[in-house]
Amino acid sequence: MKRLLTYVAALLMLSLFSCDGKNGKRSNTEIRKQYNTKHESIASYDVPAWYSEGKLGIFMHLSAFSVPAYKNEWYPTLMYYADNNPNVIHPDWAKTFRDHHEATYGSLKEFGYKDFIPMFKLENFNAIYYAELVKKAGASYFAAPAVHHDGFAMWDSEVINWNAVKMGPKRDVVGELTTAMRKQGIKTGVSTHYGRHWKYYTFRPEFDTWNPEYKGLYGKRRRDTDPPNPEDAFKWESVMNELVDNYQPDYIFVDGGICDAYTEYKKPYFRDAMYRVVANYYNKSVTWDKRVVLSWKRDAMQKGQAVYDTEKNEADGISKRPWQAHFTANGSWAYTGEKGAYPIESVLRCFIDLVSRNGNLLLNIAPRPDGTLDKAQENLLLELGQWMEVNGEGIKESTPWEIHGTGELNSLRGGSNVNEYDTDAVRYTQKDGVLYAWFVSWPSAKNLTLPHAGNFNPESIIPLGGNERLKFVKDGENLIVELPENQFGNYVWGVKLTKD
Repeated sequence: MKRLLTYVAALLMLSLFSCDGKNGKRSNTEIRKQYNTKHESIASYDVPAWYSEGKLGIFMHLSAFSVPAYKNEWYPTLMYYADNNPNVIHPDWAKTFRDHHEATYGSLKEFGYKDFIPMFKLENFNAIYYAELVKKAGASYFAAPAVHHDGFAMWDSEVINWNAVKMGPKRDVVGELTTAMRKQGIKTGVSTHYGRHWKYYTFRPEFDTWNPEYKGLYGKRRRDTDPPNPEDAFKWESVMNELVDNYQPDYIFVDGGICDAYTEYKKPYFRDAMYRVVANYYNKSVTWDKRVVLSWKRDAMQKGQAVYDTEKNEADGISKRPWQAHFTANGSWAYTGEKGAYPIESVLRCFIDLVSRNGNLLLNIAPRPDGTLDKAQENLLLELGQWMEVNGEGIKESTPWEIHGTGELNSLRGGSNVNEYDTDAVRYTQKDGVLYAWFVSWPSAKNLTLPHAGNFNPESIIPLGGNERLKFVKDGENLIVELPENQFGNYVWGVKLTKD
């Protein structure tokens, strides 16, 4: 309690500044301001231009769960399946994890999740390679894998003793990635999922989780339905503040698991801690002289506060405030064996839909436990970057138009059928008085219909990746554009409508 009171007192004594700047730094006309935990204060922090104009971020899932590489990153909790645990969702499916583990590695009392850590070596991990790849992909920001639900910290943490510097890889993965990314001019932050750790593991005498020797990884022994306590929230808060102080992150990703304490038990500890962390982060950023971003999922905060994040495309319309959706490159969040990546055209259809609605795409990659990335994911990022070289002028720094577009496009969430989309779908973005129209299928008749674009009244239409002016006619509110005989560009096509 004394530490908590000292922390709060120190926070209240901060006297800091806030205003926006396109390069991420504050202008010379700063307004003296201190952020607190109230809605009005948190909501007054504007999303910086580097984020809202950057449109594309990359992050990764990487921890000891990459070693078993079985089905998904929830292996650490599902391997401890118990048929009398009321918290288990889809028990028949969850039981397959325990069955697989015991058949492959033996008794859960002798070989538990902790025993994957020495096998998690990252012997071929190269932060410079990832920084160069993220740069080539055309991304503006990156989030390093700091800590997942499993509770294994990927930095030299003083709060979490079970970390990647003291054991396993014996290296500061967060620090290496942060340094390498920033040398490439990429805004760099951390991805955090620690808000669910307090309830992640099942404790039974037949599991190694029961042994207090391993509480630094699994947490203190608790019953299945025990609610969270203030100590759990304070541990999460301490972890978040340590990351803020150690790495001065440009961006923080907070996973939706932090909501569980209130949603399931009506305990406000984590929700209150969330607001303290955000206020502290915003206030600290002023001392660093840069603008930062925090994204949140589910009900961790309220709309209008920070950046709302989701694992699906927003269904309707255009959001007034920048937001974000995150998807995987290959359908798995963590490495689960060799598999192909999503087709680049599927990723691009999702991407332009998000941007047309004032959203960003945060795309996940999943390295192997030795630290390398498979060629399928690497090639996807390279193809994405090549497309951005041609079409990025209508993506970066763009804003939504009067409408986001017409027709349905796919989401990449949960292995959905990425080929389910309307072939005549169109999306719009705008920048500097220019309207950009995006279409996802090359029409066989070579005539492209741009719904509502007649309201823009362009004088010329030029293909991105080409210089020739395209012929067009106005048909009510629509434009009918005559496409050239030979296709320009690839995958998803863009044309530029100008008034010059």
